[in-house]
Amino acid sequence: MNTVKLVLEEGKVAAHVARDLGISEKTLYGWITQYKNDPKHPFVGTGNLKPDAQATRDLEREIRELKEENENLKKSRAHLQQRPEVRYQFIYDHRFDFSVQRMCQVLQVYRSGYYAWLKSPDSARKKRRKKLIQRIHQIFLSSRRLYGSPKITQVLRKEGLRVSQKTVAGIMRENGLKSRTVRKYKATTNSKHSHPVHDNVLNQTFQAQRPNQVWMSDITYVWTNEGWLYVASVMDLFTRKIVGWKADSRMTKELVIDALEQAYQREKPDDGILHHSDRGSQYASREYQDKLKEYKMIGSMSRKGCCYDNACIESFHSVIKRELIHLETYTSRARAKRDIWEYIEVWYNRRRIHSSIRYQTPVQFQDEYRRMSLENVA
Repeated sequence: MNTVKLVLEEGKVAAHVARDLGISEKTLYGWITQYKNDPKHPFVGTGNLKPDAQATRDLEREIRELKEENENLKKSRAHLQQRPEVRYQFIYDHRFDFSVQRMCQVLQVYRSGYYAWLKSPDSARKKRRKKLIQRIHQIFLSSRRLYGSPKITQVLRKEGLRVSQKTVAGIMRENGLKSRTVRKYKATTNSKHSHPVHDNVLNQTFQAQRPNQVWMSDITYVWTNEGWLYVASVMDLFTRKIVGWKADSRMTKELVIDALEQAYQREKPDDGILHHSDRGSQYASREYQDKLKEYKMIGSMSRKGCCYDNACIESFHSVIKRELIHLETYTSRARAKRDIWEYIEVWYNRRRIHSSIRYQTPVQFQDEYRRMSLENVA
């Protein structure tokens, strides 16, 4: 060993050392190789040890291997009950610390399985999760970055994927997918007037048995650089569809009449619709009430100062503000009106799923009702 150290540690020339000690260079280089392979016991098994010394070295080697196995067991105990992929990962992470063969024995897996896993590290479960993450991204972006985990979970389930909301929420959080909605609200209509008002016939019974049974109306507003833009909407309570709407720079009785007329022309409902609104002067006006009589509708109005009596349509206006209006800065009324048209006619009525109608869109829910009605008749 001292001879080898003369070459490796003191930098002596091997040929000179061999000549001075009277040994061949081949023998010296053999010693050097053995030393590099096992610096602690470089010459075990060379035949140069006496039997007792050889037995001692063998015993030391067994003790060293037992210590290694014990250390391996301490680190890997928690992995014994894990899936094979988890155990393979542990072996891979500690391949420079312990023998792969011994770790496979301790963790009770086959070396052939470990090496097969190395060639294809992505398990089926990992591949499924990658596809799930990709699909969640797609749904989130197609929802205009508005859907949270509850709605994305419902979309995935409709596609046949068995996934929990907790899993979806975790993936969204890990990938920075957060709904961009903004919460703001303010009342607009003026109920201080001398017009007659209807009783609260609806009385917070926010249920309907069919389309065009109950309509709800309200007004909201949008700020632009040109001033306020007021939006009057009419919602069908059964389908949650916006059946009529109008936008204008002034909050007048003509605004709400235009929205009602559009709804009537689109839906062509039977007589007897229950029409509910707040007590705003626009809805209480003689002209608007005459229009309700012309369409043979039954009037109903919220109690004074009780926004909950008109909750469904006010909820829609809260949604459009969170999902559109408060996310934009409008330079003109025309631009705001164009965006609102796209939001209501394309997004809200035809693409946005709604929890109260079994996570369908309003148009889907209406079409499903009509299809079932025809089947029942047939």
